[in-house]
Amino acid sequence: MSRPSTLSSVFERVYSLDVVFQPECWKLCGDAHCCSFARHKERFRLLGRMGPPAQELPLLPGEYDFLHARGWTAQFHGHERKLAPFDFGPAVIHLDTITSTRPHCACDHDTRTTVCRLYPLLPVFDTAGALVSTEPLGIYEELEILDGLAPACRLDSLPFSQLNLYLELAALLGAHPVARFHLMAYRLVKRHVAERVRNEKNAGGRDAFAVFEAAYMRRKLLDQETLKAALAELWEAFVSRHGADFTDALAELRKACPPGAS
Repeated sequence: MSRPSTLSSVFERVYSLDVVFQPECWKLCGDAHCCSFARHKERFRLLGRMGPPAQELPLLPGEYDFLHARGWTAQFHGHERKLAPFDFGPAVIHLDTITSTRPHCACDHDTRTTVCRLYPLLPVFDTAGALVSTEPLGIYEELEILDGLAPACRLDSLPFSQLNLYLELAALLGAHPVARFHLMAYRLVKRHVAERVRNEKNAGGRDAFAVFEAAYMRRKLLDQETLKAALAELWEAFVSRHGADFTDALAELRKACPPGAS
């Protein structure tokens, strides 16, 4: 399989892969958990209950432009795009998200975002782009594990035909250094937060969701210096391997950011 050279061509291929872990899988949990996370939000006292119901979908770099160019951002109805910069020393990365108030699923099935196609499995890559394993995609799933809860998403197997599609999807994302870096950076941040919640839970005896909410409200989810050092180490590994191809591609993406985003 030839590897797409640009992010736009990566998304062309990604959005052509209709990975369905199980037909009508959203009925397994009874409430399309993957779209609303209502079951998790009910465990919080404040998070998820402030303001009108909304869903926030993380996007990969260049994905919003890909959707917008095809008119597919209309599926989110009234939506807000957010670009949150994080300066970790050698570079700045952006968390790109769409917040949608569309009821039920934020996306149409055929044009659902990359994260929706991957859920509930996050591909785990090495720095060369090889898929080495998978793990729960979101922080909420990590909190379930910490509290010993049965998963709200009840997928426990993957049909062989869909396994091949998932492997192709992961290979596409792993082959492009920018997409792979952001997925690996996301995993690093997720695991960082989960470990901090674990430590606080073990020290105080509260459930993981309560610990997470309290830390979020106090802006204490992250140890900034520890996280910056870990991201800088990941960055250096990518620069060492890919050089200017990697840094120039990120520079082009920064130029495309709306004013004030970087």
